[in-house]
Amino acid sequence: MFAKHHYLSHSHNNAAHVYVAFINDVLAGFLSVLHFPHPSAKNIKKVHRLVILPDYQGAGFGIRFLDEIGYLYKKQDFRYFIMTSAPSLIHALKKRTHWACKRYGRVSEAKKGVLEGTTSKKRITASFELK
Repeated sequence: MFAKHHYLSHSHNNAAHVYVAFINDVLAGFLSVLHFPHPSAKNIKKVHRLVILPDYQGAGFGIRFLDEIGYLYKKQDFRYFIMTSAPSLIHALKKRTHWACKRYGRVSEAKKGVLEGTTSKKRITASFELK
């Protein structure tokens, strides 16, 4: 149901924790989170997908959904990240004082091989961490 509204073409990871949101008993959003294996930090969760259906976009619902799930992980002492190339989400997260921008730029400016061969390679992307 949400796949046609998301810009990523690769399949959804089955290991992700999945959350759905309803507004007035109508399905409005989907968010999935993966554990991010990192050699120096074992407590990282990363948003795998965030999709808000078109009728609910632009009202701040997606940010609130992202925040609420993030606070659940923060209470469990996890770090919580999202990487996105969606201009509206980048703009919204930059304005939020409880989100820190960790990286901003084109993927080709990052390490060689990162997202190589994907549609995100030439886009501006940003990575944010919930404080």
